[in-house]
Amino acid sequence: MKFLRIQDARALLVVAVLGVPPAALAEILVGQSAGFTGGQAQYSKDVKTGIQAHLEAVNRAGGVGGQLIKLITEDDKGNREQVVANTKKLIEKDNVLALIGYTSGAGTEGALPLIESARVPMLSPATGNAAIREGFHRFLFHSRAGYGDEMRRIVDTLALIGLQRFALVFLQDTTANRKVMEEALTANNLKPVTALGLDRNAKDFGPAVDALLKANPQAILFITNARPLVEVVRGMKKRNYTGEFVSSSFAGVGFLEELKDDAVGVKVSQVLPPPSKTNLRLVREFREQLGQVDPQAKPNYTNFEGYIAARILVEGLRRAGRNPTRERFVSALEGMKEIDLGGYVIGFTPKDHNGSRFVDIGVFNPKKQLVF
Repeated sequence: MKFLRIQDARALLVVAVLGVPPAALAEILVGQSAGFTGGQAQYSKDVKTGIQAHLEAVNRAGGVGGQLIKLITEDDKGNREQVVANTKKLIEKDNVLALIGYTSGAGTEGALPLIESARVPMLSPATGNAAIREGFHRFLFHSRAGYGDEMRRIVDTLALIGLQRFALVFLQDTTANRKVMEEALTANNLKPVTALGLDRNAKDFGPAVDALLKANPQAILFITNARPLVEVVRGMKKRNYTGEFVSSSFAGVGFLEELKDDAVGVKVSQVLPPPSKTNLRLVREFREQLGQVDPQAKPNYTNFEGYIAARILVEGLRRAGRNPTRERFVSALEGMKEIDLGGYVIGFTPKDHNGSRFVDIGVFNPKKQLVF
């Protein structure tokens, strides 16, 4: 007895229920490179789960124009060169229509020349990396605010209450992020008391703690992944530092649980509405669809970001029409001037691919809650 593959059976169901001709059933292929192993493994898994939550809901309903959407994922381990290699494979071997949900800012930067040469659209890299926002890239679309937006909001807020001594902590392989931190200070007529570039994979962050304590800042701003942030906060609290810790959205929010009691008072900027805000239609739909794809998944900012990326992808595909091409998909996205997804507004134009400037700041309170 011959059994049908799941996707084949699903395709036949679309034919039977919707009367879609077989020629229209070719899958729409989209590709993702993310660090599914290594220091960003959980973050990358969450982004992928969020993307899958909406794509599977769309496929259950018959896809887009009768075409099912297939996500092809590749593990880059957070390595810039592997991101480029994966991108080349997704474009040339898999012939994806578009790329989505990359988790490495440095890797996305490295892959940009390849993306632009092949004229393949990339949607929603899950990073606010400043380097990939310095110039206009026709095939790159952002669905979240950048780190520059986050730092300006953070510094403006803290300077308003009188803080003047800021220390900057960033990853040494993403120097553009340091630039936007310094620009946020400059806009408030301030200069950093120290600026530390860290190795994201370092084993010992003791020297960083020493340098920060010596500089005696009133606030320490971070654009790093979770591990350096955890080690520095823990080390400084152990040595009785009482100033402010403020993280960009880069680190996610999972690090707060790892810090336990040391997380109290830590501030975090976010570029999305809280995924617990169920009065928003977008959040309700997200939580429902996430539960369908993974009943054990806990809603968080990271899988919510992946979900929003998939919502924008699907909206663009619908606007691009049957059997979309890469160029038609790009044009469709550029025509989405203001789309309310149900509590989160996205807008692109032919000259501006920064879909959102939304930034909010929360503080982790003694009740172990991130409050905005």
